[in-house]
Amino acid sequence: MNYKVLVIDDDKMMHFVAKNLMKSEYELHHAYNVQEAVDAIADGGINLILSDIHMPGVDGLDFLESLMLDSDRKNIPVLIMTSLPTVEKEKEALNLGAADFIDKKLFKDDPQGIIELINAKLVTTLELKALPESLQLNKKEFVKKLMEEVHTGDFFTVARRLCSMSNNIFSIDYTFFWTVHDRDPRMVLGVGSKPMHLFGPDDLEKEQTFHEFLDEKKPYLSNHAFGDEKGIFKEASKRENLPAEIGIPLYAVTDKEYLKNGRKIPPDADLFGYVVMKRNKLVTTKEFILISNLFIQSGTILWRMYQRI
Repeated sequence: MNYKVLVIDDDKMMHFVAKNLMKSEYELHHAYNVQEAVDAIADGGINLILSDIHMPGVDGLDFLESLMLDSDRKNIPVLIMTSLPTVEKEKEALNLGAADFIDKKLFKDDPQGIIELINAKLVTTLELKALPESLQLNKKEFVKKLMEEVHTGDFFTVARRLCSMSNNIFSIDYTFFWTVHDRDPRMVLGVGSKPMHLFGPDDLEKEQTFHEFLDEKKPYLSNHAFGDEKGIFKEASKRENLPAEIGIPLYAVTDKEYLKNGRKIPPDADLFGYVVMKRNKLVTTKEFILISNLFIQSGTILWRMYQRI
């Protein structure tokens, strides 16, 4: 699948630089002012926008503000570019709804980082129909904070931030994260408001739900995790009043591979991680679908980072 990236800049050299960097990765479309950009977007199919901040007439921030008010197009992710970055401009762009803020010098100094940033944003763009407004806002907050981390963090930092912010955004009481290799689990972290015991690999391997998860390689939801339904560490869950559990697989698929496969996990993909979230509040089906999809997609970024360890 070819992802369409629209580059908006009045500087022809920037279009030349973008083309040389990204032509083999994406289908590029070019606009030299905001009106040309509006026309290009109207033709349909644009997956992501790279917009300069300083342009004659309507500038990049004005365009971003208007785009975020367009009910048909506000979900197109926008990365704002500038050769004169300031903290104030970055904050303004992010507050208006930009997915991230890019210093143009990175096109020369860190071209691979630019590609990874675009891939990360494409991976985390998730459209779910009939999602309640509260969950839409949760999704946007999750993606915004994730984008802030992936550009500068390493695997362990991003993994911890990913779990911590999901706990806050989705009212999760405790999250476990294990890596899995050849059915062998290794604890990465446990984070939450509940003082749960940090169960080790030997404890996890005694759990029937874990072995079922390894065989099925699919996310699961239980709202009675200390009963007969799926659930790990049942006694601790009951003691801490945590009836709801979400189990999420992370796959050994990079964000680039995921995008090239049409935003789908290959059916034969190996497992790379196991995330378990426990909550006092019962989990709705829509919450489960949103959270599991966000983590599976974000997991492709984590797998890329994990391979660099």
